Amino acid sequence: MLPSAVDWTSCPVGPTAWFSLRDSLLQLLTTPALLLPLLASLVLLLCATARLGWAWRALLPGLAVLLASLLYSPLTTAGLSDWLDSQMPPPHPPSPGPALAVLVGRGPEIAAATTAQAARLLRQGRVQQIYVSGDTPATAQRLLELGVPPGRISGDSCASTTWENASLTGAWIRHQTAASSLPAIVLITDPWQLPRASRAFERQQLTVFPLAAEPALLPAQRNRLALRESAATLLYGLQGRL
Repeated sequence: MLPSAVDWTSCPVGPTAWFSLRDSLLQLLTTPALLLPLLASLVLLLCATARLGWAWRALLPGLAVLLASLLYSPLTTAGLSDWLDSQMPPPHPPSPGPALAVLVGRGPEIAAATTAQAARLLRQGRVQQIYVSGDTPATAQRLLELGVPPGRISGDSCASTTWENASLTGAWIRHQTAASSLPAIVLITDPWQLPRASRAFERQQLTVFPLAAEPALLPAQRNRLALRESAATLLYGLQGRL
C-alpha cells in the first residue's frame, strides 16, 4: 500500500483483443522455441503442396530454420540495437528550469535500473519530481525504498502502450502545470525502447531529454528487447507516430 502522499492513479486491468493479439505475435517472434518449429512445419507444408521432391523437402525446412535462427544471434542483437539508437530524435539544448523524471518500461530488471537512475537524479537536484508511467505500484514502492520522499512520486498503472505512456503523462503534466511553464522531461527507460518513447513524448509537444538505464539482462533477454522494439518501431512508423 502506497502512502497517501504518493499521487498514484490506478486503472482496472482489461486488455483488448488487439493487445492480446499483439502480445501473442511478439511472443512468437521473440521465442525461438516457438517460431522455428512453426516455420519448419510451414515450409514443409509448402514443399508438399508444391509437390517438390524429397531432397527439397529435407533441405528447405532446415535452411529456413537456419536463416531464421540468425534473428537470435548476438550479431543481430547488436545490429538492431545500433539501428534503434539511430532512431533517436535530435538532442535539445540544456534546459535551465526544473525537470520531471518519467519512467517507462516494465519488468523487474528494467524497473530496478530506471528507479536507481531517477533516485540519483533527484538527489543531485537535476529533477524535482518522478512520474512512473504505466507500471505497477511496486515501482513506486522501490523509489520509496531508495529514499525518494513520497511527495516527489507520482504515477499511473493505466498506460498499456508507449503511445499511452506519452499521452497520459502529457495530460497529467498539463493538469498539474500551466501551459507556459511545462517542465522538461528526463525520459528514463531501457536503451531499446528509448528512441521510440522519446519520439512519442515529443509528439505530445514536450521537451524530452532521453536517458538510457542499462538493466542487468541475459543475452537472450537483450535479444528479445531488440526484436520487440524493432518490430514496434516499424509499426509506429507505419502508423505515423514517429
